[in-house]
Amino acid sequence: MTAMAQICAGTLGVDYSGIDVILGRTDRIDEGYGSHASRTTVMTGEATRVASLALREKLLAVAAGRLQADATALEIEDGIARHGATGASMSLADIVGAGGEEILSADGRYDTTHMNYPYGMHAAVVAIDRDTGNATVEKFMIAYDIGCAINPMLVDGQLQGGLAQGIGGALFEEFTYDDAGQPLSSTFADYIMPGPTEIPAADILLTEDAPSPLNPLGIKGAGEGGINAVGAAIASAIDDAIGRPGAVTELPVTPRRLLGLMR
Repeated sequence: MTAMAQICAGTLGVDYSGIDVILGRTDRIDEGYGSHASRTTVMTGEATRVASLALREKLLAVAAGRLQADATALEIEDGIARHGATGASMSLADIVGAGGEEILSADGRYDTTHMNYPYGMHAAVVAIDRDTGNATVEKFMIAYDIGCAINPMLVDGQLQGGLAQGIGGALFEEFTYDDAGQPLSSTFADYIMPGPTEIPAADILLTEDAPSPLNPLGIKGAGEGGINAVGAAIASAIDDAIGRPGAVTELPVTPRRLLGLMR
């Protein structure tokens, strides 16, 4: 919700630390579809911007009356509505006190019929132990254009987390069943997950060269960017290492499977 607070603060013209995000209140918002499918910053972020703009207009209308100025001549910065030419100003707290209950809130809604996908690439350097069949990811790079990075640090962490999940699916984690359909991977002794020693710190490059034309903020989703191509990049690196293009056709590439490919 950090990104929502940032969008609200930037639109209103107040400090980020003054924004509180309240979650899960169906008495305030009766419709919602959850946080999934790279939609939160795109959908909720734009709805937040719309609501913040509406609230900003209400605040400026009250300030304009008190400062005897046209609302279009006022700007809000650091929580102060100020007239650029005369310097006359009024704090948002005073505006709210002068305007009464009717300006304390505003609603915003954003609907779209199109998904916003980023585009990018993954590159992997993988080392193989020919005796054991173990594959180790030594280096990994992720590059994406996400249109507009509201909080680059959060996007960086999201991509790094996706890489960890992707390495698990590419080399370790597998659901297996017996002939009767009973799961054989029922404990972490059988269902192997990667740890810090198996996951390199990815080199991540974020660009904002192509803002999305589908929303005013230019945001693209970034949730799946960290995981979607990991398996393919690692499989391609293994193919290259063993000199057999297209050899890997199944994930995860366990030591047993890799030894079979090398034989």
